[in-house]
Amino acid sequence: MGIISILLGVIAIIVFIGVGALLGNAYLGFMAKMGASFVAMQGNFSDTSVMVAFIGVFGFIGLLIGMTLIMLGVNYEKLDKIQKRVRKL
Repeated sequence: MGIISILLGVIAIIVFIGVGALLGNAYLGFMAKMGASFVAMQGNFSDTSVMVAFIGVFGFIGLLIGMTLIMLGVNYEKLDKIQKRVRKL
């Protein structure tokens, strides 16, 4: 159970970073379409800074969730070892 939780934590971090990249691309595409029709909507931010912001926010959320799952897995493994030691006594 602990190994599964650790793997899920690593997968969560990777997935959230990927979702941030996908949503950043979708946002940039949407703003390009809107900016073509409304000249005043052309932003002062570069595409790179928008992508970094999206990936950073989603990466941070993924890191929080992933580290929680990883630490739960590590704690479960340690408690399982202690429980096995106590049963032998």
